[in-house]
Amino acid sequence: MSGEKSATIAQIRLDQEHDEAQVRAQSALIGERAVAITRLAVMTLIGISTGVLDRFADVPTPASPLRGVVVGLYLAFCIGVVVMTQRVKKGDPKLALWLVGSYIFIDAAFFLFHAWNDQRLGIPGRPEIITVTFALLVCFSVARSRLIHVVLSTAVSIASVATVALIQGWAHPVWTAFACSCLLALGLLIGFTNLRVRAMFVDIRRRENLSRFLPRQVVERVLASGGAALEPVQREVTILFSDIRSFTSMSETMAPREVLEFLDEYFGHMGQIVRGHEGMLNKFLGDGMLAVWGVPDQQEDHAVRAVRAALDMRKKLVELNGYRVREGRAEIRIGIGIHTGVVAAGMLGGADQREYTVIGDAVNLASRIETLTKALGTDLLVSESTFAKCGGKFEGTRVGEEKVKGRDAGVVVFTIASR
Repeated sequence: MSGEKSATIAQIRLDQEHDEAQVRAQSALIGERAVAITRLAVMTLIGISTGVLDRFADVPTPASPLRGVVVGLYLAFCIGVVVMTQRVKKGDPKLALWLVGSYIFIDAAFFLFHAWNDQRLGIPGRPEIITVTFALLVCFSVARSRLIHVVLSTAVSIASVATVALIQGWAHPVWTAFACSCLLALGLLIGFTNLRVRAMFVDIRRRENLSRFLPRQVVERVLASGGAALEPVQREVTILFSDIRSFTSMSETMAPREVLEFLDEYFGHMGQIVRGHEGMLNKFLGDGMLAVWGVPDQQEDHAVRAVRAALDMRKKLVELNGYRVREGRAEIRIGIGIHTGVVAAGMLGGADQREYTVIGDAVNLASRIETLTKALGTDLLVSESTFAKCGGKFEGTRVGEEKVKGRDAGVVVFTIASR
């Protein structure tokens, strides 16, 4: 049994790691798509503005066939990246790492070429334009989730600005240090922001995946302490089992969609009450509901919380029935059985279908006590162990010792008065 549990926990960890890798890859693809579109838009705007300025300038920019060839190649690169990122539907983490790294060097090389070409043509260098240009290269990393790409963009930009300063002859210790420090600060801020955003989205994705087969409290424990939260435990808990009376005959007069809508509304209200009292909503069994207090987190007052939840369920049912009567619909009647006992709690199922649940005689007895509510003409019964565990916090009446299916000894049950 221990080996099976360890294998299940290991599988959950592998699933989480695989899913996180997929999230990073998809995020990288979406980010690079945004960078590609931005790069192409910037090139288009630069081309338009350069053409307009050359038309009205007193001294037009000297012709440079080499520049035309390089710009054409770079524009083809921009369009190619846009087309590729639009067509690719699923990101590859390893491919994205190397491709984006190469894009950074291509962008930097293009900007460096212009600085070198301007120097060759005798065009005066403009330190502010060079700094802003390479700041744009760093800003591209806003849309990239990998920290290494932010570091690479920042390092390449700082080295490029220092190189251009030497090439164009405007290098100065104060000015160059100031420009490089600003680029470093921009890179650090973008890197910090990207790490926080990526962690947030990975956490959200992990919660969504775990919530598909784990109760909310267990999800929180797994996120906080890892797979150890899923290790099986044996502990005293309080089990609440509720059931809708005569649900079969009620549903016969309803369309399938109406049945689902009715149960969704009913369980929505009752489940909220359970969670409000920090109980674990374990499962729905047709028109029945199983909730437990005491796992995965230990609660000294688990019996008190369960009984309080049951009383609030009774109160909520009065509100729901008042609404139903006004609409001309039949009232809902339920039975609630509560028992305190020792259970085993942990993961059940294989890799394809896992479930965190509680098993043991206490679960069965809570169900049997709920069945007694119909025979004894009441909506709420608690076992003697639950009533004793509550320590006199509720007003109750001893009904007697009742026989239940599957047990030789009788079960002492109590009714609980509304507060």
